[in-house]
Amino acid sequence: MSEDNKPDLDKLLKHLNEKWGNRACPMCNSNSWTVNDTVYELRQFQGGNIVIGGGPIYPIIPVNCNNCGNTVLVNALVSQAIEKPKVEPKKTKKDE
Repeated sequence: MSEDNKPDLDKLLKHLNEKWGNRACPMCNSNSWTVNDTVYELRQFQGGNIVIGGGPIYPIIPVNCNNCGNTVLVNALVSQAIEKPKVEPKKTKKDE
């Protein structure tokens, strides 16, 4: 992501054009879409609780149909709209 925490929309649009093309919405057949410029996190539901380290978190960018509201979630890493975060592995007692 860029310095302002926004995804690279050029890469996202390139990915969408290559993979999706000019397909209509599967719910209403409209062909009017809005591509979000924000990356959201998708994680497993834990009964309303936030569990840190409870499983994978998927960075997603919503693409919304302007007619019916159908929303397609595009993986921000696969589309290369963001780079994989550089996270150092946690140290265990064995490492100390």
